Amino acid sequence: MLRFCLLFVLLLLTDFAYAQYEWDTLPNRMWADTLHAPFSVGVASGDPLADGVILWTRIDAPIDDVAAVTLNWELATDLSFTSVVQSGEALASINTDWTAKVDVSGLSAYTTYYYRFMDEAGNASAIGRTKTAPDESTALDQLKIGIASCSSVYSGYFNAYARMAERDDMDLVIHLGDYIYDFVDEDEQHRVPVPEPIDPQTKAEFWKRHFYYLLDPDLRALRQQQPMMAMWDNHDIYKNNETDLLGSIQAFYDYLPIRVPDVEEPKRIYRHLNYGTMADIYLLDIEIWRNQDVIEGTGENSLLGNAQFDWFAESIATSTAQWRIIGNQKLFSNWAIDHLSFPVPFGDGVVADPSAWDGFPAERARVLQWLRDNDLDNNIVISGDIHMSVAADLAIDPKDEEEYDPITGEGAIGVEFIPSSITRGNVDEALSLPGTPGSLDFLLDLSFEGNPHHRYLEVFQHGYGLLDMKMDSTIAEFNYSEKLEVVETDTLYEALVIRDGENHWVKESPVGIAPALDAIVSSYQAPF
Repeated sequence: MLRFCLLFVLLLLTDFAYAQYEWDTLPNRMWADTLHAPFSVGVASGDPLADGVILWTRIDAPIDDVAAVTLNWELATDLSFTSVVQSGEALASINTDWTAKVDVSGLSAYTTYYYRFMDEAGNASAIGRTKTAPDESTALDQLKIGIASCSSVYSGYFNAYARMAERDDMDLVIHLGDYIYDFVDEDEQHRVPVPEPIDPQTKAEFWKRHFYYLLDPDLRALRQQQPMMAMWDNHDIYKNNETDLLGSIQAFYDYLPIRVPDVEEPKRIYRHLNYGTMADIYLLDIEIWRNQDVIEGTGENSLLGNAQFDWFAESIATSTAQWRIIGNQKLFSNWAIDHLSFPVPFGDGVVADPSAWDGFPAERARVLQWLRDNDLDNNIVISGDIHMSVAADLAIDPKDEEEYDPITGEGAIGVEFIPSSITRGNVDEALSLPGTPGSLDFLLDLSFEGNPHHRYLEVFQHGYGLLDMKMDSTIAEFNYSEKLEVVETDTLYEALVIRDGENHWVKESPVGIAPALDAIVSSYQAPF
């Protein structure tokens, strides 16, 4: 009888956790954290500094007719909270959909901390783990950064998030956008609630979408275990009118554990984090500011906007770190298709994606030229959106044999690393192609013929990336995960290396790399 009563209470708590948002039926592996109610969608941390970090949580909407609730928080150096180093209060209010953030300062550099929230009744959240950045003079032996993008909760299971959450060796996770999706793709209806969700437009509707995502326990685990640095992309915000754009932006800030870079300009999300002498990290936004300015002397529209480019140019010119990580939402390197003798169902006949940097060649050229003019080597661009795995060298004109040598890498200014999507559809889903080994090899061969800077392409798998950084080299790992069933493992499928001062990807199999997947894959590697 007692067991039945406890089960009944848990069911009531689960219903209450999302009663404010109406779903008759949830798909597999979607539930609230009833054990830690009213903190039913967990905790998170992000944007770590050497002396601070953002802490986040949300409480279930109170039954009482109140507009705000005061929460307590604690930060400790141990899981048992015997060594609490800071504590304080945070406000959760109806104005932020009952989310709460605190920007903790005065912390020790490059230190692991544990944190939790409590309500006035003494209920405690799950315990989160976070880690501050090193100070600018700290010389790290190694830095590991996870890379994610394009995570449709409707398209499959978040196994990749679960594997990232399990890692104790990861310092930071960077999410490059499409953290949520505003629509359910008709070809990928694998985990869809009943009734099917509407496409959000208003702030309240985006709040609801963010809340729904956090019913996924693997996403909650990632946010609980790893500090995040997140960027929006087109599916995260609504751009058709200014009111709803600002509303969707506010919902993103409310639900993500990130610092608002400029309270006077909420549309500015581009920002910088430093990780000691090892790395400077810059996140650029190419969604909000595209086509609003003209690049002087070219007559071409800017993708970044002149204010953002000036901020980036000034900031990166003073970088003294060994590596510079430049994150943005879309493919940065050139992907030419003008050499093909037959039409393809994408692109404009010249480039594969004119909505990415290929559509703004003058902008890409001024970024690369700035890096070259300021003698900045060891540049690693990380990108999302494309749902494929890409590794490429970066050259102003990769087809100019006098400027760039694809064999030696001479003339390259940096590299690009794009892991695949977490779950969102890849080539096989998008084009309904048979996923058999070699089924696309001829297309990938043709693609390479017109893109000598491409070092690795893979178009079927899903997962996350990892940058394993040391002072003399950085290894980029492509980690692939199943998405149509819940699994407990993933596969390190490929790894490429950029060595200090070389600005060029080299295929290398480090000790411990797993053999190639036996599952269905189609990939291409440059034959040198």
